Amino acid sequence: MHITAVKAIFAGFLFSSSLLAQIGFGVGVKGGVPFTDVLQGAGATGGSPVTGVTRSGEYLIGPTVEVRFPLGFAFEVDGIYRGSDYQVNTGAARTNTTVNSWEIPYLLKFRFPIPLLKPFISAGGAYRTFTSIPSNTTPTHNGVVAAGGLELRISRLRASAEVRYLHWNGSSVNNFARLAQNQGEVLFGIMF
Repeated sequence: MHITAVKAIFAGFLFSSSLLAQIGFGVGVKGGVPFTDVLQGAGATGGSPVTGVTRSGEYLIGPTVEVRFPLGFAFEVDGIYRGSDYQVNTGAARTNTTVNSWEIPYLLKFRFPIPLLKPFISAGGAYRTFTSIPSNTTPTHNGVVAAGGLELRISRLRASAEVRYLHWNGSSVNNFARLAQNQGEVLFGIMF
């Protein structure tokens, strides 16, 4: 083998070894609350028009994993459980229903190089699956995500607060209620 080829292979090995040494991993938990409804009234039920939908007991919680790369970049995957209780009002009656789902966002994240309190932005996609949903409601599973927030790093602990916007593909309509295409949520996280 030519001496130049050996030098190139050795240089590539050293570069990749130093790059791998800069890669970090983090695991943690995120939780929060949505500031938009996942379920909206549509049409009528039992001959009476839907006059309103009210939510209660809505929360978000789940694990998060992150792979950190040099220059402030990271790749994050979350498993966010969303629990939601709704009351659909018509002129004649009230119907209680539950919408529970797992959202799995996968995001490319960039942290700005500011000491201590680091602002970040992230974007990517999301998949969701429902564990309970009103009958005759067509679920939408794929969406896009955009987020921004702040992260405080203290030794190995990383505490974060972020706002996320999710847009789910396709519309979901039945004669009773529909899933909202646009969703907003506030999340707080702790990662090690």
